[in-house]
Amino acid sequence: MRKVTPLVILLASLALFVAACGGSDSGSGSNEKPTVASGSVAAVATQQITQAQFDSLYASAVKQGVANGQKAPKKGSAEETTLKQQVMQSLVQNAEISQEATAKKIKVDPKKVDSDLAAFKLQCCQNKPAKYQAYLKAQGLTEAELTAQFELRQQAQGLYDNVTKSVTVTAEEAQKQYDKDKKTKYTTAQSRKVAHILIDVPPKGKATDADCVKAAEVLKEVQANPKDWNALVKKYSADPGSKDTGGVYTITDDQNWDADFRKGAFGLANTGDITDPPVKSQFGCHIIKALGPITPATVKAFNDVKQQIIDEMTQAKKNEVATKWFEGVQKSYESKTAFAKGYSMPPAQTTSTATTTG
Repeated sequence: MRKVTPLVILLASLALFVAACGGSDSGSGSNEKPTVASGSVAAVATQQITQAQFDSLYASAVKQGVANGQKAPKKGSAEETTLKQQVMQSLVQNAEISQEATAKKIKVDPKKVDSDLAAFKLQCCQNKPAKYQAYLKAQGLTEAELTAQFELRQQAQGLYDNVTKSVTVTAEEAQKQYDKDKKTKYTTAQSRKVAHILIDVPPKGKATDADCVKAAEVLKEVQANPKDWNALVKKYSADPGSKDTGGVYTITDDQNWDADFRKGAFGLANTGDITDPPVKSQFGCHIIKALGPITPATVKAFNDVKQQIIDEMTQAKKNEVATKWFEGVQKSYESKTAFAKGYSMPPAQTTSTATTTG
């Protein structure tokens, strides 16, 4: 089932959900500062942001913060000022998206809104009316406000799709990326299943010659009683992660494993062989037993991952294009946005980038 993400948290509001999908022709043709109407806290080109809208979103943001373990900001505090500025920024960005969508004739599909809302009710509240109403109350939301957010998300996604529709990635570009990432992303290092006994005598946690002296003694006991391997691991091993499971690991020949340990493990010629003498590493001294042959390294062929690379690069390119586009839109609206006394945006505005796949 398609997952619908709730978009009711202030800092994940719909404007930020696709902050990568901004404007174009800047909805309003005039650069004249608009007049903030009575009962409003800001005007963004042709759209008024009302006091009621601001108060509702601010109250919702406070409730969500409290629900997440944060304290409600005290009146007149710096925290209150910051939160109010963030609320205003969210509302202004929402207004920009709404007007840009209108300018591009991007329409809201009521059936999709209903479908998204129904999916959200199932996801958050198992389709239980009482639980859903309790959720809305806890978040400081009405269903109308939640519905409006799903409508805005549609507009934002429509803008994103419109702005990025010409983005493409060629096979040649994908090949270059593959060549760049081949060793780190598409190559699986050789591996081997082994077991070990780690000897770490005092001083604990520091590899010393004393560790290997003791390991040599334990090795003789292992060689004399090969069938007692698991019992000897449990008796002597200082590795808490494997001492109760026979010391077993499947290791890979890469930097995830200690270099000396790898050298000893992959240096064993046959299954059943045991390192003699024991192998000293940064952790102590190891008695390593080969439980299987070496599995050779593998490399995924370009053709096997070509489409994956193209998809990843296309998404990254789209996000980059849309982010720059939205930055331009925000810039264009600066001269067309006015605030009532006592209201403002955060002093240092930044464009929050987010990834959306539609």
